[in-house]
Amino acid sequence: MADIRRLPNGSRVRSKTELTPYTDDPPVMRAYIEAYGCTLNFGEARELEEMLAGLGWDIVSDPSGCDLAVLVTCVVIETTEKAMMRRVQELSSVPKLIITGCMATACRAKAERAAPAALFVAPGDFDSFREAVGDQVDSARMLEDKSACAIVPIASGCRGSCAYCITRIARGQLRSRLPERVRSSVAKAVERGRMEIQLTAQDTAAYGADVGTDLPSLVGEICGLEHDFRLRVGMMNPSSALPVLDSLCEMYQRPKVFKFLHLPVQSGDDGILERMGRGYTVDDFTRIVRRVRDAAPRLTLSTDLIVGYPVEDEDAHRRNMDLVRSAQPDIVNVTRFSPRPGTRAAAEGPKVPGWKAKERSRELTALRFEVSLRRNESWVGRECRALATERGKAESTIFRTDEYKQVVVPERLRLGAYSLLRVTEARPTYLMGEVSHS
Repeated sequence: MADIRRLPNGSRVRSKTELTPYTDDPPVMRAYIEAYGCTLNFGEARELEEMLAGLGWDIVSDPSGCDLAVLVTCVVIETTEKAMMRRVQELSSVPKLIITGCMATACRAKAERAAPAALFVAPGDFDSFREAVGDQVDSARMLEDKSACAIVPIASGCRGSCAYCITRIARGQLRSRLPERVRSSVAKAVERGRMEIQLTAQDTAAYGADVGTDLPSLVGEICGLEHDFRLRVGMMNPSSALPVLDSLCEMYQRPKVFKFLHLPVQSGDDGILERMGRGYTVDDFTRIVRRVRDAAPRLTLSTDLIVGYPVEDEDAHRRNMDLVRSAQPDIVNVTRFSPRPGTRAAAEGPKVPGWKAKERSRELTALRFEVSLRRNESWVGRECRALATERGKAESTIFRTDEYKQVVVPERLRLGAYSLLRVTEARPTYLMGEVSHS
């Protein structure tokens, strides 16, 4: 699902740095960065921001008057692509516009028509990005950042062949970063005070298959670093998790690893999974969940479901509902099927009527909230040690437990610090709590 999200402070920019005073020697160049979509996109946007800051650019929070705008795009579904096209047109008047992310490769021709002067950089191609920016600034300034979280991409591309996925077309084959590079990125983030490190990729469980290693080995190396930080391992596909399942279970027993598993099932019907080209069965998904929960009993499980996939009938929808009831996920990202150009699924049929897909989506969403609220209610009254990771609304602070449960405390507390909390209330998507003085 596309995540056209705003940050807690309301900005689309990954971080907001105050503009430094203008000087004539050397000139201050202003750059604006806007990111959409998955955590990998936001992680790469953050790296581009740091690269620009290292070259001496000032990162600003408004594109008005900027010298460079960077748009990190997502085109995972049609509505997202339309939003990206509108944003391309709105930013086309900036002196230099660089479009990266999935639109730069999957839908470049459309974007070129909207912004003929724009430069295009393939997602993750940092060398080409630096070349496109040019060496326009002489002095380097360090980018100020007070966030407690850091996103560290570990790979781009994937090994799958899902029939519906345009991201696979946009990013291509798996390209893992070498372990020493990832470890160095994490070390630098921790040294800057980042306490939650999010390892991200299109499929984290596939990491290392092209460079002779694997995800659990990488995590083991990172956990050897000093400081009491926490790792959140991002989305992994069941087909990639199965071959390393034993070592994944051991990975989740490491104290520095959040007990959080994002494992997209996409359908509770084996026939549809086969048509999707996912490479696993519902039983495979269930086995992975059971094994990891055995290793981490209070695991937070997140999964994804695509509703209204071609040929999905009432029986298949019922199996989706049954799977949510049996697997008891804490989070379910429900997305209605969107045919994407260039994918096999775009030509499949018969199509599920839009009204029917909306109806099924509403039913699944209602069930998902029912299940998550019931699971969250089991936390009320518990005391737990949690890490303050970000600001919430109205001066509140958002914490994460070791199980990656989100606890909102209605007071402003220091980010990057651990506190003993008492959970006071359960909501479908988060918990409320207070600092315990016991």
